[in-house]
Amino acid sequence: MKLFRCSSLSKLMGDAQSIAQDLRTEEIEALIKKRKRSDDENSIIEQLKNQSLSDTAKSEIRTIVKEDLTTFRSFKGNQYTAKGNALEEIAIDLSGKVRFRKLTKHSGRVNNDFITGECDVLDLDRKLIIDTKCCWDIGTHPFFQDEAQEKAKKAGYDWQMQGYMWLYDCEVAEVDFWLLPCPIELTNDWDDRDQLIDLVDKIDLRERLTTVRYERDESMIQKINDKIPHAQAYYEKLYQERIKARVAA
Repeated sequence: MKLFRCSSLSKLMGDAQSIAQDLRTEEIEALIKKRKRSDDENSIIEQLKNQSLSDTAKSEIRTIVKEDLTTFRSFKGNQYTAKGNALEEIAIDLSGKVRFRKLTKHSGRVNNDFITGECDVLDLDRKLIIDTKCCWDIGTHPFFQDEAQEKAKKAGYDWQMQGYMWLYDCEVAEVDFWLLPCPIELTNDWDDRDQLIDLVDKIDLRERLTTVRYERDESMIQKINDKIPHAQAYYEKLYQERIKARVAA
């Protein structure tokens, strides 16, 4: 079965507005039509909605199928992701220094029956995962805690970290947002290098880190466990549809 990346979980886990057709038995249809339902009946409806795929989830799965069947990539990166990749080791080293220990990049993808993932830093002694993010400039860096939490949620890191904690059997995951000077080779002639490099350097390093902490949430992990089998089934349906079309052609 298809294993979905933890980075895709936020798009897959959105709440569906209605129960999927393949989950609608005659009994469930009758339950849906009831004007007044008991708490147990409402719980059944809610559980079935949790298992159903949202439009966003279906769109994401379609994209994944297209990528798996071809060399197409919906996102090939940009100068923002290039900066993050170029400075990843520096960010990890700094994340270790602020915690007064030596951190190194983790290598090794982990899977279960539903998802796959590879975190940046794995500290099994502390049951801790750390992921580093390098922001492009002062404007995009979350200096404030509520800003960082909003940025992390918008990027889907809440679900991604729960996926990692499930895979690695950890209790805490921390996302470190770092603001570091941009490597000059990643800038263009029209970029304001003073703002991207010099202005950043003038800010104390300790002020250029904002951390968002997530604790293991078994209810979120259970939702992943409930929904991903349906995502896998939808993926397989679409995949086989294209394979059969190829054979017919």
